[in-house]
Amino acid sequence: MNADLLPDRSDIARGRPEAFERLYESFAAPMLRVALSLTGSRADAEDAMQQAFLNLYRSRSAFAQGHSMRAYLYRSVHHAALRIRERPRSAPLEHDTAVTPPEPADEELMQALSKLPIEQREVVGLRIHADMTFEEIGQSLSIPMNTAASRYRYALEKLRTLLGEHS
Repeated sequence: MNADLLPDRSDIARGRPEAFERLYESFAAPMLRVALSLTGSRADAEDAMQQAFLNLYRSRSAFAQGHSMRAYLYRSVHHAALRIRERPRSAPLEHDTAVTPPEPADEELMQALSKLPIEQREVVGLRIHADMTFEEIGQSLSIPMNTAASRYRYALEKLRTLLGEHS
C-alpha cells in the first residue's frame, strides 16, 4: 500500500470528506475480500465493510492520537463480519441478479475456506487479502504474532488437503 495515498490523520479527525474518500479508495477492496472470506456472502461482506467505515467515522477523533487506521479498519471489518455471521438468516432469494455467481474455482475455494475454523479463516483473510504481516495480524486480532503464523500454517495445510480431495 502506498503511504502517499493515505489521508492525513488530522483530516480524518476533522471529518473531512476527501480524507474519507482517499481512505476508502485505499482500503475498500482488500477489506471487502477479508469480509467475504469471513462471511461467504458478498452482500454480508459489503455490510461489514460499510459498518467498519461508519465506525471509523464515529470514532475519528481517536486517529489524531496515533492509532493505526489500517489496524483499526481491519479489526472493525473483522468484528462486523463476525456479528453479521451470527445474525439469524432469512431464506435466500431464488433469482438475485445483483450478485454475480462465483466461478467454479472460486466456489471450490470458498467452500474449502468455509470448512476452516473461524480463527484460521480470519488469519488467512488478513494475510492474503489485506497483505498484512503476522505481526499486524496479531495486533489486529489481539493475538501473539506466533499464534497468527501457526494458524496460517495450519489453515494452508487443511486447504491443501481439502482442495486436493477435489482435484
